[in-house]
Amino acid sequence: MAIKLASLAAQNPWWKGGNWTKEDPDLKKIDFVLHRKKVETRGATIIRGIRRSGKTVYAKMLIENMIKKGVNPRKILYISCDRYTSREIKNIVNEFLIRYDEAYVFLDEITYLKDWNILLKEFAERGQMEIVATGSNPVEIKRYSERLPGRGVEGNEYYMNPLSFRQYLKNVEKIQLPGFNALSPDVEGLVPHFDTIQRRFYSYIFTGGFPDAIREYEKHGKISDETLEMLVRVILGTISKEGKSEEVAREILENIMNAGTSRTDYTNIAASLGVHHNTVRDHLETMESARILYVLQAWDISKKRHSHRKQKKVVFQSTLIPIALHRYLEGGSWDDTLNFVDENMEWLVESLVASHITWSEEIPVMREKHSFGGFFYNRKECDYVLLKNGRFYGFETKYGKVEKSKYPFDTLYLSHDTLDRDTIPASLFLAGLKKSEKCI
Repeated sequence: MAIKLASLAAQNPWWKGGNWTKEDPDLKKIDFVLHRKKVETRGATIIRGIRRSGKTVYAKMLIENMIKKGVNPRKILYISCDRYTSREIKNIVNEFLIRYDEAYVFLDEITYLKDWNILLKEFAERGQMEIVATGSNPVEIKRYSERLPGRGVEGNEYYMNPLSFRQYLKNVEKIQLPGFNALSPDVEGLVPHFDTIQRRFYSYIFTGGFPDAIREYEKHGKISDETLEMLVRVILGTISKEGKSEEVAREILENIMNAGTSRTDYTNIAASLGVHHNTVRDHLETMESARILYVLQAWDISKKRHSHRKQKKVVFQSTLIPIALHRYLEGGSWDDTLNFVDENMEWLVESLVASHITWSEEIPVMREKHSFGGFFYNRKECDYVLLKNGRFYGFETKYGKVEKSKYPFDTLYLSHDTLDRDTIPASLFLAGLKKSEKCI
């Protein structure tokens, strides 16, 4: 067991003291750290989100913050779980706890482990340590974290999304950004910075908030083929791990890409693919649980609930996902990607608005997207409709000419550059929109 502990030294460079961030295997590979809000860990904390969204680097930032606050570095144990079995990790932690009466244990990529939830339950019940567990298989995290009642997880679960546009701006521009929620968008303090915000908005669309893509775009003004390929592999890998067909997933995604902002339903997609509609639903549910996309249901306004038989809309969690899928499906070069973005700007902005409003409202388990998010159509369609405090509020993206419609709820129009009583430039709205307290 001592050999196992010794083999962890490279993963835990803070044990030696000094400027350990220069030696850390993850931190030394990146040009600059993209900062997010720090969460206060206690008991067992779970952070779940799509792979490559920055969870490992974030865990290292939490460790650095702990050390700055006076925690003994030798009491902090980080384990990359894709290198060990559950039994090996259990033995490592047990050995660590013999040496220290209290510990801070980071279990990165915990969903690689078989029966990881049982292991986490055993650790949490010991009460001798604080635990931070991350996972890049959000389907597994969602499935099993909900089976840990009374283990200190309640209130300690977080979504790790790509960086929002607001977070991106705060990292790349040194300007003060007033923050607000979706229903109180006071952009007055943002207007003087409109030129900078609008220019950065265009850049953000290419990166989709993924840290690797942001660093590449800041350095080279483009996203590498390797990063786009990595994201495609993340998507297809998630599908494969859940026992679903990669080929069916590819065809579903191609169908969604071709539909753009149009409504669709499981039956129509299934008919075009020659599969059963339940197959389409299962694949989309897997991709939604993996935080690749959101399936928006249509609201029945009179009953204040979703009308499940009506058509749906599909939006992506990040604009980098459809950009990567376009290259995967169509091939081509970076110039083709530039053309794709320009030709689909309104659709991409509409997806950004939907994902950002959802990030601003969602809380794991207690306030998931199904309870507040959707859209509305009758004769006219409103892109995103939020249910909050018993009332509906509409958000409609109008990146071309702003044409207003009458809906049975107040509606905010998100424009390219028009500002008036009920119209705000989309870039200003997203620059001020804060994530919820449970979205990192």
